[in-house]
Amino acid sequence: MNAVIASCSEYTFLTKGKRVDGTMYSCTSLGTKLGGGLGTAVSGWLLEISGFSGTLAVQPDSCIRMLHFMYLWLPFLLNILILFILSKMKVEETNEKIKKEMAVSAPYACRGCGDDGFMIKKGQ
Repeated sequence: MNAVIASCSEYTFLTKGKRVDGTMYSCTSLGTKLGGGLGTAVSGWLLEISGFSGTLAVQPDSCIRMLHFMYLWLPFLLNILILFILSKMKVEETNEKIKKEMAVSAPYACRGCGDDGFMIKKGQ
């Protein structure tokens, strides 16, 4: 996943001229934390719906079926969804296309240069 984030960050740099690597990784970290919390809550809700009770010595069949779904089928379906979404992303190809276009249109262009082609000093 980090490679996808880096490619998306490079795309932003190539199209907007701004580095947003730190922001993108921070947002990914936030999403991971929110997803973990939400995933835990959904697991609890699904178990409650299925009739789970911590005080029972033997759980009902509905709870066992829900556990089977939660540990086998739900991750399988989510992974298929993620695979589909990632297969549709063409960030790397787009980045290469943009780099080739930039090289053709301005082979001697300087990133961080002013209109005159000289480096811009900090504070200007």
